[in-house]
Parts: sequence; C-alpha cells; structure tokens
Amino acid sequence: MFTFFNSLILYIIIIPIISILLIIINYIISPKATNNVGNNFISKTGPYECGFDSFRQSRTSYSVQFILIAILFLPFDLELTSILPYTLSIYNTNIYGLFIFLFFLLPLIIGFIIEINLKAIYIKKIFTRFNKSNWITTNDQNNKLY
Repeated sequence: MFTFFNSLILYIIIIPIISILLIIINYIISPKATNNVGNNFISKTGPYECGFDSFRQSRTSYSVQFILIAILFLPFDLELTSILPYTLSIYNTNIYGLFIFLFFLLPLIIGFIIEINLKAIYIKKIFTRFNKSNWITTNDQNNKLY
C-alpha cells in the first residue's frame, strides 16, 4: 500500500541514490586523458569546441534581463518542488491539505503578479545589424566568403 511514509522514503532516499548512481556512471564512461587526470580535449579553454579558430572576440554581450529572469526562476522552481510531495499524496488529503497547498501556491501567484506589474520579466528586443564585412574569412577582396 502506498502511504505517506513510503512517498517520503521515495522522495528523500531513493531520488538522491539515483542521482549519485548517474553521476558515477557518467564519471566511469567519460573519456579520460592518458594519465587519467583532467580532460584530453585541449580546446576546452577556447570559446568554441567545434574545431574552428575564431577570427575575433567570440564573447558577445547579453542583456541583464536574461540574468534577471534566471534569478526570478529559482524561487518559482523551489515553490513548485515544494508542491511535489502534495501531488504524491493528493488522494489522502482533506481540507487541511488544501490549505497547505494554497499556503505554497498563493505566495507564488502573488509574487508572479508583482513581477509582472514591476515589468521585471519584460525582455527588450535588441536588434543588431549584420555586418558582412566582419565575416570575411580571407584578406583577398575578390574572394569574399559571406
């Protein structure tokens, strides 16, 4: 029979064990250097790992709004993972369980409405012009590769 105690054991014990097993499997099957230290891919320090040499600075700036949305995502994600045990035991709850569920859900909804009103999750559209002269791969002007 599936009880609250069984779901708690599943949530607290079995999930970390599965996570640790996946990390160990990843470590075992990942490629190693010849001396078993570090990574054998030398180009990890470069901006690209695809084998192409960069002709200019590869790092481009990005909007602070992107970081803001990533930071705002964390509390919402934590709230939703706090609701997960409730969904596992939803068949066995009463009015008290409903109030606990609303206790987690109401601040989530209020915070989302406040963020919308403060325009914290508004992303500005920034268009950059594509300049073909930056993408010339040779110095010969007759053989332009775009």
